Amino acid sequence: MGITVDQNKIVKFTSQTEQLVNTSIDANPNQYKLNDLMVYGIFKRLYSRQGGDGNPLIYALKGQRGYSISLQECGKFNPNLSVILDRLLAQKNYEVILTMPSSHKVVERFATKINRRISANCLLITDIFTKKTFYEVYEDLQRLPLTPKHKKDIIALRRSIERDTQRDPNKIFSMKEVNTKDRAFIRPLKINPERIEILQKIQGKSILLVDDLLASGTTLTSAHNLLKDLEISEEIEAICLLGKLGNK
Repeated sequence: MGITVDQNKIVKFTSQTEQLVNTSIDANPNQYKLNDLMVYGIFKRLYSRQGGDGNPLIYALKGQRGYSISLQECGKFNPNLSVILDRLLAQKNYEVILTMPSSHKVVERFATKINRRISANCLLITDIFTKKTFYEVYEDLQRLPLTPKHKKDIIALRRSIERDTQRDPNKIFSMKEVNTKDRAFIRPLKINPERIEILQKIQGKSILLVDDLLASGTTLTSAHNLLKDLEISEEIEAICLLGKLGNK
């Protein structure tokens, strides 16, 4: 069970084959380890024959890059999505759900679907994290030690981001600006200064981080590190609608 994409970039669900995304119950969920953060992927992304990364579904859900999907087609994913989520969450006891910042509602809607399957006392917070500006990311890079192994890469990354910082230092930083190999040097998130008071409310609780797609994992790692550095919780896991690229 996967998706098809026609010449007009219209995405549709298919139960005939696994293309671009494997949504079958038997193949999901999958789990990945980002350092000490466990991440679960509900649907598996697949390589395409053209070398694509299986993103058309996310693009369609967000209305990006000319891709689209109807509400009727979206509904066809729900039966498997519900079974996979129920299977995963049956063994969990999350007390707080925190979403990754996004300009689209996909992450928030996914988190709401998860929240409905957890205890009524589970707290869903959609705005505790916010993206850093180019200036803030550049300042972080300036503080990174130039180890022999990574010196060349860090200096090149500093120069690249410095140009954007000079043009508009307050522009919100996007990970799309950075090559995948360099994303480990970036901490793109910060705690929303308008929501700092909520940290005391979630102190010591088991936390679930929610995002739409797992690529390099930099965003989730950044959120995880923020919470760990502030000693908010020792019990943190993550769920993404689409997991990492893999074979069928």
